[in-house]
Amino acid sequence: MSGIFLMVCNMSVTAVFVIVLVLLARRLLVKAPRSFSYCLWILVAIRLICPYSFSSAVSIFNLDLFRGYMTGNQGMWTGQEELSELLSFGGSGEEDKAADGQAVREADRMRGTESMSGAESTPETEEAAGIKNMSGAEGETASLTDGGSDWGGTGIEVLTSLWLLGIAGFWGFQIYSYHRLKKSVAMAYCFEKGIYECENLEVPFVMGVFRANIYLPLEITEDERRHILLHEQNHIRRRDYQVKLLAALILSVYWFHPLVWLSYHLMCEDMEMSCDERAVWGMSSREKEDYCRTLLKFASRDAGLSRLAAGQPAFGDSSVKQRIRNILDFKSPKKRAVVLGAALCIVVALMTLANGRQRLQIQCVKPPGTGEIEYEFRLDQDIKSFLIYKEYYHQGEMKSYEVVRAGNLAKAGVDKKGKMFVDVQRHLPEGNVAFMHRFEGEDAYVRNDNSWEMLGYYGYQGMAENYYLENQARWQDIEAEQNITLAAWHLQAWQDMVEGLPCQEFMDAETKKAALEKNAGEVLYYMVFSEKDAEELEAEYAVSPYAKALYEAKNPYIGDAPADERLLERIGVFPDRKRTMELETEEEPYVLKIHFEEPVQDEPSFHKKMEKNAILLLCLIDNAGGVEWTYPAGEGQRRFGCDRERAAKLMGLEKAEDIGRFAESENGVQELLTEYLGFIDPEITANSIGLGVEGAYMSPEGQPYQYSMYVVGRLPGERYDQVFQVLADEKDITIEDVAEALLKGGASKKMYVLQ
Repeated sequence: MSGIFLMVCNMSVTAVFVIVLVLLARRLLVKAPRSFSYCLWILVAIRLICPYSFSSAVSIFNLDLFRGYMTGNQGMWTGQEELSELLSFGGSGEEDKAADGQAVREADRMRGTESMSGAESTPETEEAAGIKNMSGAEGETASLTDGGSDWGGTGIEVLTSLWLLGIAGFWGFQIYSYHRLKKSVAMAYCFEKGIYECENLEVPFVMGVFRANIYLPLEITEDERRHILLHEQNHIRRRDYQVKLLAALILSVYWFHPLVWLSYHLMCEDMEMSCDERAVWGMSSREKEDYCRTLLKFASRDAGLSRLAAGQPAFGDSSVKQRIRNILDFKSPKKRAVVLGAALCIVVALMTLANGRQRLQIQCVKPPGTGEIEYEFRLDQDIKSFLIYKEYYHQGEMKSYEVVRAGNLAKAGVDKKGKMFVDVQRHLPEGNVAFMHRFEGEDAYVRNDNSWEMLGYYGYQGMAENYYLENQARWQDIEAEQNITLAAWHLQAWQDMVEGLPCQEFMDAETKKAALEKNAGEVLYYMVFSEKDAEELEAEYAVSPYAKALYEAKNPYIGDAPADERLLERIGVFPDRKRTMELETEEEPYVLKIHFEEPVQDEPSFHKKMEKNAILLLCLIDNAGGVEWTYPAGEGQRRFGCDRERAAKLMGLEKAEDIGRFAESENGVQELLTEYLGFIDPEITANSIGLGVEGAYMSPEGQPYQYSMYVVGRLPGERYDQVFQVLADEKDITIEDVAEALLKGGASKKMYVLQ
């Protein structure tokens, strides 16, 4: 019975939204016949009775408010897990165990970060490597008790028992009232077929289940008899006595729901008013007044609560004041009001009877730390294909992009409701780290290797991992064509800290740029479900979403400031820094100027990234001749710039005009990102280290120096500041020393200029 009780509670939540919409619709039907308002309560009854429905694109349950609920064919609020947890007194303890266990697994996984070379991690190497435990779990945790509270199950059972007692009490009262009423009319005599008179009655009413009779008090006038029979015969003709009995049955099941009680009251009101309207149809104003006097006469008598509770339609009950006002104001409805009323009822029916379309959902049922990671998913019937792709970033810059797998669900044998398994392999003989996945029913994993060479020679020492929904055990809504970050591998360089960032941070453009800056490297695996065929989907993802976004934001004219700003946002030009933009378009070359308001700590790295950002801007703004950027430095200001000639030189192109070809297509933008910008790296110290003298830096000519450093400043006669990498035997090297060395071919007695 607990399951039935939970189902009733779920359906009661659904009914809230249907009732609210019906109440709003009643307000719009003020000038329409009351029969339309009466019919609307059928929708509420259907929702309260039927646990299943069809899906439609026009249902109110397609709104974002109902994401994750009320979709597909299930006709109830599908958050049954949440409702069960809400109704349980403190929970069963299992979720707490799962959460604690997950924290332990996360701690083990984060502390157990393994080196890229395949060496096993030890506590000493972990501490030296600086791996952050982002979960906050300690190395040792208190053991979980085997027991666990039974309060959750007991709580639902108690509430179920109270619910059943409420139903029993409701019908006990109804049956008692019905028999009492039946006894009171035992001496009634038949006046006409189906019409009885009884001397001890105060008000007329209809009673019966399968065949209803009208009961009238004695000593009523002929006009009163005619008015009563007009009204009550309409009840019988429409079988309102059975409708009211069904409504009472629904009310008994939902006795705990205040909106259902309100609905019952308003339904009875609409029932009586619609009968009144039918009864006074064609009457003159005087006849309507006489009808109202009859109504008021019997309303003023004590009808007795017991009869009303029995659910029998009575002439004088239910909102007499409103009924009299409605009768006196009633006129034969205009055709337009009838048409609009019917149309509104149809619209409300379509919006409330149907569920929202089946949404795409996914949940992690087996998190990391317990072997392969297991996901369950539910897909819309329109979903045809899937695709998995990989992005690799170093220092926030895209180095490579690859489609790992694409296929049609039907051809791959993947069910619309199924499972997917994800795993990672390390310690491979060739030094690879492999991402592996398979769908339920597939015998072998599909793997994608990441070798040292593929990731570049950046000295990665280890990695931390995060997986989609790894800390959540509930269904998560996704969208068709949405890029889901299945796995995020955070690469550690040298002694830097590595942060385990949630996959969701890489699914939003605003948070992704900042997240990419936090670790030395990121390997991201994304998954997409689509309504397109696999071939079309794979063609669409021939270039990365980032390249597509940049291509869409390209700007033919630098003077379009909003378009320039939009492009800056798409590129992600230091979104966390305050800046202003200035356009110099009076004469060519046209220049876009970016003024940062705060000083920069790491000027060489900042300059390196800004120079690549400038190249992107020059490629994607057709008539841009240069890009400048400034920021405060000491008492003055740094000023850097990059024009088309400088961009072409850095990219190894022969002509400045050649950089424009990258904006001609999405593929061109992708080529720019991974084939050109990925290899622009002014830092060449690594090529000068360890060439024969221990502890020294060697120049290309073989001269040893003690230090490698950067010097930032403006050479005499130059327009912009520059960043120079130099080798020297002294730490206090100035821009004047660099200028002197450059006059001598790049080398002097105390320093060597590498660039």
